[in-house]
Amino acid sequence: MPRAIEVCLLVLAFSILNVGLSATGFAEDAAGQDNVIKKSVDLVSVYFTVRDKKKQLASQLDQGEFRVLEDGKEQPIKFFAHHSDVVLNVGVLLDTGTSMAWILNEEATATSMFMKHVVRPTDLGFILSYHARVDTLQVPTSDIALLEEKVDEIRSWGTAVGIPDQAPAPRPFPGPTPPIGPTGQPYNRRREAHLYDAIRVSTLRYLEHEVGRKAVVIVAMSGDSKSESTLEDALEVLLQNDVIAYVLQIYDPPRERSRFDHCDVIHTYERDKHGEEVLKKLAEATGGRMLEVRGMDKLTTALDEISDELHHQYSLGYYPEKQNWDGKFRKIQIVTQEQGYKVYARKGYYANPKDQAMR
Repeated sequence: MPRAIEVCLLVLAFSILNVGLSATGFAEDAAGQDNVIKKSVDLVSVYFTVRDKKKQLASQLDQGEFRVLEDGKEQPIKFFAHHSDVVLNVGVLLDTGTSMAWILNEEATATSMFMKHVVRPTDLGFILSYHARVDTLQVPTSDIALLEEKVDEIRSWGTAVGIPDQAPAPRPFPGPTPPIGPTGQPYNRRREAHLYDAIRVSTLRYLEHEVGRKAVVIVAMSGDSKSESTLEDALEVLLQNDVIAYVLQIYDPPRERSRFDHCDVIHTYERDKHGEEVLKKLAEATGGRMLEVRGMDKLTTALDEISDELHHQYSLGYYPEKQNWDGKFRKIQIVTQEQGYKVYARKGYYANPKDQAMR
């Protein structure tokens, strides 16, 4: 095949497929198996965003500003683009493990606004809720009205009616008996928040076989509780499918030193042995971020920030020099030539065998 045609095919594969290990030069299986194609060349592609020292999005940088390293060794960048126009597949995972109607109303309103801002006619959005189980509110669609209609259903799930300023309760204190919350019931009694399960379900059910950019936005009122999946399971499935995760950690009241809480959930988030928040590490490992939301009334603003970020992404691609596809995890690092920029990109990929069939 002439070199010019080969290059055209490679560019087309990168711009259309954009998978973690994209394949060019596809050929149908010689045995004639239905819908089976095999990789002949492997391209690693990465979506990422950049912020400057003022934490503002830097979306107009050129390829020469970046270097990419795999396991510490620099790799030649073969393709580079600003990809705000590539198809986006995005899901919102809502923590609905509360009986407070006003909280569910805030979640519904903020999610509706987010979908309006982020999902274009060529994109797909979906919504899941998680609590004692994981429920799909709406499967992937570009119909904004349908997404709004389905997320509005959670408004009726609250059994405690009131406004945030009614009957504030003291914040919880250490001890064997949880204090009584604003609903008259103890905080976090038998609370279940299947957050890790929601990540795996959303990724495997709605994102695994999609092409283009893929992301999940997790609205959490506390850390995971009682999932069958582990943190490692959730992170692995995100990295294997090149899904960017954003986590919004809700805190109400907005100030940690406040003596009052207006929610029936204790906003506690797990930390690792080094004191780092595990949901923050999960998000940043995929190229996303964790945002602290100090008050439910700030949720819409936080989601707007994520929407803006999703529409100002870069992508680059390279052919890894290491061609032994052993299935092991390889670290990726994207750095800028000038200091003062911070790059948000997934931390690596699994080097699955290049002859693995793709359906």
